[in-house]
Amino acid sequence: MPRCEGAYRTIADFRRFKLDPNEFPGGVALWGAVEPVYNTAEEPADRGIHVHARKRAGMKKEIDQTYDAVALTVKADLFTEKPVLITAETAVAYYISRFLGRSIKGLFCPNCHTPHLDSDWFAVKPHRTHLCHKCNTLFREEKKHISNPLEIIRNELRGFAAPVEPKRAKAILDISQADYPAGMQIWASNPALLWTSTRREEEGIHVHAWRKSGAMPIVDGTFAKVTIDGIELDERQLRVFMAQNALVYLRNKVVCIRCPNCQSPLFDDGEQAFRPKSKHVCQECGANFDTPGRRRLVVSNPFVQTIKELKRARHAKGG
Repeated sequence: MPRCEGAYRTIADFRRFKLDPNEFPGGVALWGAVEPVYNTAEEPADRGIHVHARKRAGMKKEIDQTYDAVALTVKADLFTEKPVLITAETAVAYYISRFLGRSIKGLFCPNCHTPHLDSDWFAVKPHRTHLCHKCNTLFREEKKHISNPLEIIRNELRGFAAPVEPKRAKAILDISQADYPAGMQIWASNPALLWTSTRREEEGIHVHAWRKSGAMPIVDGTFAKVTIDGIELDERQLRVFMAQNALVYLRNKVVCIRCPNCQSPLFDDGEQAFRPKSKHVCQECGANFDTPGRRRLVVSNPFVQTIKELKRARHAKGG
């Protein structure tokens, strides 16, 4: 397969990086880089494919950069190598579908044989009928799936390393924003698209924090628990909010709603976190109520309020 679907659109404008995992025996990792859920940094937030690569395991990273696309060298057979192009759009859609536990297949258009990508809402909702983005052909599958070319590529890459389950981070972070005047960025960790290191990937909350703009971050790690200015971050809410932020159809539709009966914040989790609606049920007291205000179709995530509290704390201390 020469490229992922979507690659033909603006390929000339991509920051592309050619990567042969065999040149980095110390380990290679690729992630779909989404925007941080909280960002006060002067450093720009990366979006695309983030690459880590080491010549030797446990040593300094030779590559620690984000690209619009990565041309990955894989073996077609024992004697032949071929490049496959992984784009940012494909990686982010794959992250969303995996996060929701969807059934993912690598489908090809039956008319023009282009690999098919389901993104945004279609990366959320399994469906039978698909529209080719290249030739506009509608084609129908027997079962509901989400299509992403990365599923094909991941099958081809299994020769590099057996999949290893991430391990929970153990470190705890308790900091003040005032100690990092150049700002911070926060993400929930997401499983790598490719991970060839013998070390296990860490799962938790990932934080970058700077004291000086243009320098390396003083804090750069994954933590089991993060408290900032006395505000403890709820990892599950953060993880759902990061996925919600990556979806265009949810823009301006993620809010924090409180139950009018008991005042508990409503947290739409799982499937409900990605389906805007006007009617809600309180998880604490069971009350049924409509969305307050003018905006009707929304999903509720208390992390919206957490972000407001972090911003207030930062400004209160002159950040």
